Amino acid sequence: MATLNPTTVVYESLKEKILKGVYSPAENLPEVELANTYRVSRNTIKKALLMLESENLVTIERNKGAKVRSYSMVEVLEYLELRSALEGFIVRLAVPVFTESQLRQMEQILVAMKANKESHALMEYSNNNQRFHQVIYDACPNRTTVELTINLKNQMRKYNTKTILIPGRDVQSFAEHSAILDAIRNRDADLADTLMQHHITNVRKTFEENYSLLF
Repeated sequence: MATLNPTTVVYESLKEKILKGVYSPAENLPEVELANTYRVSRNTIKKALLMLESENLVTIERNKGAKVRSYSMVEVLEYLELRSALEGFIVRLAVPVFTESQLRQMEQILVAMKANKESHALMEYSNNNQRFHQVIYDACPNRTTVELTINLKNQMRKYNTKTILIPGRDVQSFAEHSAILDAIRNRDADLADTLMQHHITNVRKTFEENYSLLF
């Protein structure tokens, strides 16, 4: 069995921690501390950080080192505006080619989301929310748009997941996802597109109205 490259191991570990919020936006990533933590050379850490920088997850400044990429409110709102258009386009293309298996999968995920909502397990709800959208991505034949959207979401994941914590957002979100699934089930691409854009627009509105609470 082949041994994983140390740089790849460090890169994947740091990426996971950044996306899960273990490291906060703007938090410093000292090379010496990371080298000690992972028991690798500083050169290995440098290479891993450069890989993360290429994905816009880390910023590296001369003589200051690396830190987790942070985004202003304006940048996040601009991202959500773009995501609204991209996700609407993706679901529009996916609707005609959805399989019965994929529809059943989405129905099962929605049942889980309902249970999460009722038990106030909001982080689990957020995880299932991601799974719901992933099924749509998997069905979409335009892989370039899907990859672009997933890339953007990965960069903003630590911001996206927090909106579900706003009181009442879980109820609104569940209704939005239910309506999207109904449109997909009815093979109504136009309506699915409209509902998806409405859904992301509401995420954007929630973020904008509650920015001071979320961050």
